[in-house]
Amino acid sequence: MSSAVMERTIEQAEIREWIAVKTAPDEPKSVETKKELADPHPLVPVFIAGVISLTAALVFVGSILAWIALRHSGVMAP
Repeated sequence: MSSAVMERTIEQAEIREWIAVKTAPDEPKSVETKKELADPHPLVPVFIAGVISLTAALVFVGSILAWIALRHSGVMAP
């Protein structure tokens, strides 16, 4: 290898190192800050949706049973 090629290779390596140093973040984000931003109770919306859907299902089934009970009691007899 000639000295001109070696010089160019060394310069390119120095430039790559300089770019890597300049583009690297100053301080990496710590894991603790990510944990602070996360939702402390992630399942609360799931339980709320479950309670609402259970209530709706019970009202639906209860209304059907009430209609059947009224029909057989004679209140809704034709």
